Amino acid sequence: MQNSQTVISIFDILKIIKKNIWIILAIVIVTFVAVFTITNFILTPQYKATNQILVVQNTNKADSNVQNSEVQANLQMVNTYSAMIKSPLVLDKVSEKLRGQYSTNELSKKIVTSNDQNSQVLNIQVQDESQAMAAKIANETASAFKENLPIIMKDKSVTVMSQAKVLKNAHPVFPNKTMFYFLSLVAGLVLAGLFCFLREILDTTVKTEDQIMEKLGLPVLGTISKIPDNSVKNRPKYEAMNKTHTEAKPVYEK
Repeated sequence: MQNSQTVISIFDILKIIKKNIWIILAIVIVTFVAVFTITNFILTPQYKATNQILVVQNTNKADSNVQNSEVQANLQMVNTYSAMIKSPLVLDKVSEKLRGQYSTNELSKKIVTSNDQNSQVLNIQVQDESQAMAAKIANETASAFKENLPIIMKDKSVTVMSQAKVLKNAHPVFPNKTMFYFLSLVAGLVLAGLFCFLREILDTTVKTEDQIMEKLGLPVLGTISKIPDNSVKNRPKYEAMNKTHTEAKPVYEK
């Protein structure tokens, strides 16, 4: 017993695409319009503001070995500083300065801290629906951290390297419209391709002589051509004419 395998060639793929080109275009257009609508009318734009702070140790020692050890210690403390920035000790004061517009938990979700490799500079990034509010939160957070760190660590001080600013014609960081539009086109093509190939695979009807020979293993003895519609419409006329000629009686001359 032989196993029948269906092999789809590039020609078959191009044939399927040509056959379903309008369905493919419709699915791609619908997907793009849906993503365009969601991106521009449903999702809320988010703006980002960033400032930078530097934590250093208060010391007057000029020994280079001591200074290097202090730098290494500060690098190891970066994670601690990041946790302190998002702690209630700092964010409670930020919430008070914002007159309770955001709670401590809400501020914690908006703030992201980071630093470059082997750098003591901390970046405070804030995302908000308003760029002005994002900048205000970032600056107030840096200010609150600067006030509270020396209370906990008396040998440390904070220097604000750069303030978050409101930029003109700023673009939102979310949603990224270009990326969303590109992904919508890719998703539309993938969905259209899956639909068309599944439709072709699940279609068990026989349409060609080759399919009969392939599926049934029987030779094709003959085919019936498709009768044009105009021939079907004119059939009663031809039948009436044939009937008239058949029923006509011969006339003999006397």
